[in-house]
Amino acid sequence: MSEKVEKNHMDYAYDLDIAIKPETNVPKLEREFGYYIGIGIPLFSLGGGYLRSSLYQILTNFHARRGYYIAETPLISSTSLFEVSGHMGYYKQNMYVFHLEDKDYAVKPMNCPFHLMIFLNELGKYRGKIQLPFKVFELGRVHRLEPSGSVFGLLRARAFTQDDAHIITPEKDAVKVVTDVFDEMITIYSKLFKIKVSPETIKIRLSVSDRSKIGTEFMGSLDEWEKAEEFLEKAAEKIGKDYGISFIKGIGEAAFYGPKIDVIVKMEDNKEWQLGTIQFDFNLARRFKIYDMVKEVFGDINVYVIHRALLGSIERFLGVYLDNYKGRLPFSISPLQFAVLAIKAGDESDEKVEDIAKGIHKELIKNGFRSGYKETSRTSLSGDVRQIETTAKPPIIIYVGKKEVESKKITVSVYDGKRVEKKVEIDKIDENIDKIVNDLEKDVLNISGNIPKIPGDLSYLI
Repeated sequence: MSEKVEKNHMDYAYDLDIAIKPETNVPKLEREFGYYIGIGIPLFSLGGGYLRSSLYQILTNFHARRGYYIAETPLISSTSLFEVSGHMGYYKQNMYVFHLEDKDYAVKPMNCPFHLMIFLNELGKYRGKIQLPFKVFELGRVHRLEPSGSVFGLLRARAFTQDDAHIITPEKDAVKVVTDVFDEMITIYSKLFKIKVSPETIKIRLSVSDRSKIGTEFMGSLDEWEKAEEFLEKAAEKIGKDYGISFIKGIGEAAFYGPKIDVIVKMEDNKEWQLGTIQFDFNLARRFKIYDMVKEVFGDINVYVIHRALLGSIERFLGVYLDNYKGRLPFSISPLQFAVLAIKAGDESDEKVEDIAKGIHKELIKNGFRSGYKETSRTSLSGDVRQIETTAKPPIIIYVGKKEVESKKITVSVYDGKRVEKKVEIDKIDENIDKIVNDLEKDVLNISGNIPKIPGDLSYLI
């Protein structure tokens, strides 16, 4: 008997058509995808396109409803921008830098310098019409030169997307801003991804400087670091009090521009994964003359820049999630949301079965869902369902067979932690499907305002 091979996140991603495994051979070109695409650069496939587009809609709506402005920044810029930010001095070894037409350029490793340029422009242009705290959000693609030996699938990539935001806040609001961001993290984890959130599954790590390395590995002065770390520790203590969550300190683990809080989640495999991050920054505010601009418009107040990402890297988060939930994704972001199975009996009922099943499949797509259609038989049904459930994993499976035609009720199997079957009248299919979807994703409706509808015929997946 052959030994069973345990799947990892890239196997699930490949089954769902989310991403192509680098070691997979390219048809006709006789080399693997990783050879042509490059180390640590994920190639998302068609299912991945639907997943990412749906996820981006939800995250964009969520942030807009929480008072964030929405931005999009370029992938490359002059290295002059990163000289100002300090990245060329403290982070260049992790950057892609190139020379063109007598000027040096960099592929952006972080979104923050661009967001601060936007803030300076908005404040200079609109003055007191701009309110503090100022919050700007972007699903920003970044590239970092990670060591080739550390790159692994989606978990550690050189090209990835951050659900990134920057908040310019007065000192007096800083602790509340940090605790509000933590609340946003908990909301996204529990409402969108249905991750269990409790004092047993969540903890935070407060990463501070190594005082002996301030000025070399950590940018800024000792006084600035002490004050920033004091503020962030107050925020960590408040989070601990409000949520019953303990925090630990990591000496020397801060970002080069400021201390940070990392959110650690214990997932289904009982492993602890660092996901979201909140970084407290006084250096960039000084380097970009944010202090001077704010003083000119608002008077003599101190401000901080807070960097935050709820999921961290979209790619890494998906890798962790696929590993833990064995490829099961929430309905809203599943590449294939519905599988419609026409179960043929080999008699005169087959034509009616096929007509009804195809009609449902087409109507689902018309109504903004992603559906797959497959014809099967009574004898093949269990094997086909097993195959579908181990690969595409649609949250909803619709069965149309002879008994459904005769009873005028179709069988709808909904996955929400486990499979539950419902009987739905054929002539009321649209309204019943909408109700099932709304019940299944009521939390997404609540945080985003709608369930993203990006239609597609994904029959090829089943």
